[in-house]
Amino acid sequence: MIQVLTHSTHLPEETRYWRQLLDAGADSILLRKPGWTAGDYEQLLLEADVTCYSKIMIAGHPLLCEKYGLQGIHFSENAGNQLTATTLSLFREQGWRLSTSVHTIPVLQSAANHWDQLLLAPVFDSISKPGHNSAFGEDFRLFRGAYQGRVLALGGIDRTTAVKARNMQFDGIALLGAIWQEPATAISRFSHIMDIWNTTGHSL
Repeated sequence: MIQVLTHSTHLPEETRYWRQLLDAGADSILLRKPGWTAGDYEQLLLEADVTCYSKIMIAGHPLLCEKYGLQGIHFSENAGNQLTATTLSLFREQGWRLSTSVHTIPVLQSAANHWDQLLLAPVFDSISKPGHNSAFGEDFRLFRGAYQGRVLALGGIDRTTAVKARNMQFDGIALLGAIWQEPATAISRFSHIMDIWNTTGHSL
């Protein structure tokens, strides 16, 4: 599984890139713009091709998820911790995929059975956030099958580290800096990373 996180700020013609990334093989787009209001998010969704909606997860904003028929909702680790099991069940009854971020293995172990998807970060030194360095060594391994939710590697994933993430037994990878450092080459960069991920013996 490969998810692409949006750039943290607005990019010209950004929604056109979403469509191209999905056409190129991305499994989903995580629409995450820290500090944006619901209105800001909605304006961007209105600019997107409606055929993208079923493959877009949104950070928070369940009302927008419902209104536009999005794939699901992502919560930060802090926001996720504030949700009750009842609230998560109500969201899941809507057919939404539920995602959260985690940053340590103990938190991953305690949270994994409550979420459909977990982004563990930073697995490698971040590309988009210089100085945000990994706390995991290259000998780190997940125990496949130990978690109910899919665990995706986030942070520093590019064409060299995608293979390392696969060897660490992640269910998938989440891409950010490697895609948006140079938006003009976003699709070719994505395709290269996807080819590496899909041809190294990894199967989901």
